[in-house]
Amino acid sequence: MPEITVLMPVRNGERYIKESIDSVLNQTLTDFEFLIIDDGSTDGTKDVVLSYKEKFQKAGISFEYVYKENGGVSSAVNEGLKRVK
Repeated sequence: MPEITVLMPVRNGERYIKESIDSVLNQTLTDFEFLIIDDGSTDGTKDVVLSYKEKFQKAGISFEYVYKENGGVSSAVNEGLKRVK
């Protein structure tokens, strides 16, 4: 079980989410859980995030994507904290 969780809230981040995910994946540490909470995006954020699924699996990184209704960044973070392993 990884001791570190990277929790990333996002809303309508299609333009920047790829760069953010790549930044996390380019770290030397690979024993972590990556949890992305989508706070009601209406753009292509989900498609971009899910396009990384195979890359996470190949790297052996625990990954979860959660879509929820828009409730604001604090709501997204709280949802993520509930799901942290």
